[in-house]
Amino acid sequence: MNQSEQIPASQNNEFEAPFDIVPLPSDGILYANKKDRIKVEFLLSRDENILTSPNLIRSGKILDVLLERKIKDSDIKPEDLLVGDRNSIMIFLRATGYGSKYPVKVIDPNTGEEFETEVDLSLLKNKGLGATPDENNYFDFTLPKLKKKIKFRLLTAGLEREILERVDAISKLNKNSTGISNLLTTRLTTMIMRVEDKTDKIWISQFVDHMPASDSLALRKYIDKIEPGVDMEYTFTSTSGNVFKQNVPVNIDFFFPS
Repeated sequence: MNQSEQIPASQNNEFEAPFDIVPLPSDGILYANKKDRIKVEFLLSRDENILTSPNLIRSGKILDVLLERKIKDSDIKPEDLLVGDRNSIMIFLRATGYGSKYPVKVIDPNTGEEFETEVDLSLLKNKGLGATPDENNYFDFTLPKLKKKIKFRLLTAGLEREILERVDAISKLNKNSTGISNLLTTRLTTMIMRVEDKTDKIWISQFVDHMPASDSLALRKYIDKIEPGVDMEYTFTSTSGNVFKQNVPVNIDFFFPS
């Protein structure tokens, strides 16, 4: 990951936590304050109380609570961070807290063999915003099959949490659930702000439900292409010597090294 600028703790307070000024992959382009880097405190022993709290683990709110404590800039809230910027901070916290070596299990796509290896998190690079937003911070895209012009926004951490909560609530209310999740279409409905001259969210939701799969895939690929964040693609070498690229798997062990 891109190097941050380390700021030593004040010598006047022996218990003042050290912090870094961490660069954001988005360069702050989509934020009102245009701040391209923020002050982030290192992980401390007391933060492990968060990481090991059963209630937070069950609720899935560990990252929210952790970032509330670790981000020391008063003019930016963790929920307002773009997902890619938040993920970059999480990797910074893991690398500086427990070291840059992250043990993982991956599968060799050539042999199907699962093997254990390590990822050096310091080698992961930030990728910037890949397109220019309009005055509303929306992005333009033309659906290749329907030929319709749309405008969409990128998700913040807060919007992503709302989407997950909405999908979970709908699943619990639907007593005759087939087990099919509407996460993908809910995410697209939240991101798409306009289809041609239509801005009504109910109409956009129905449009998304009936969008050709090829258009949905093309849009999601474009979003992945332009969204700022950390490039998680990593080069692995299997025990049999095969070299291949694959996204770094992030699992429960990310903040719980053995």
